[in-house]
Amino acid sequence: MKFNPPRRPRRNRPQKTGIRTLPRDSVSVIPHLFGETMEEKRLEYDKRIHPIPETGCWIWAGNSTNRGYGQITISGKKYYAHRLMYEQTFNEKLTKTDVICHVCDNPSCVNPKHLFKGTQSDNLRDMAAKGRSTRGSKNPMAKLDENQVKAIKIAIKFGRDDGYIASVLNVSRQTINLIRNNKRWSHV
Repeated sequence: MKFNPPRRPRRNRPQKTGIRTLPRDSVSVIPHLFGETMEEKRLEYDKRIHPIPETGCWIWAGNSTNRGYGQITISGKKYYAHRLMYEQTFNEKLTKTDVICHVCDNPSCVNPKHLFKGTQSDNLRDMAAKGRSTRGSKNPMAKLDENQVKAIKIAIKFGRDDGYIASVLNVSRQTINLIRNNKRWSHV
């Protein structure tokens, strides 16, 4: 018979909340982030920004996330530096669904001239327009490339069986069927 020792009760730990936007009532917090006056605050904030003349980017030199976005802690809560900069510069409160996009595609940039407000779909469209999406063979999980997909589409037009095409290219019949119905690789 197996002996199971009694379990120790779990300690209540505060949940990790991650990074968030400023709460709606945080207007009173912003002037007192670094000092009593707005000028003192701005001087302290500016110490963390390093302009790059070649690109026009203002690089956040404070803490950052593992994806490169600048972050700042206010009263124990973490906020994205570029969102804070946008809110302060344009005096606009952001909602959770608002996305602050970078024209320069540099996540650590906080230059207000390089920031614009949009939605997640705006951000994805911007990424695709700049050729930064992982569509097609750019996707590291892709088993086919664009030339193979063109060959598949030609074989389909000539009436080849999905099973035969799949066995030749070592992919599933479902993959061939999805290409046939333009649900995968529709951009080719």
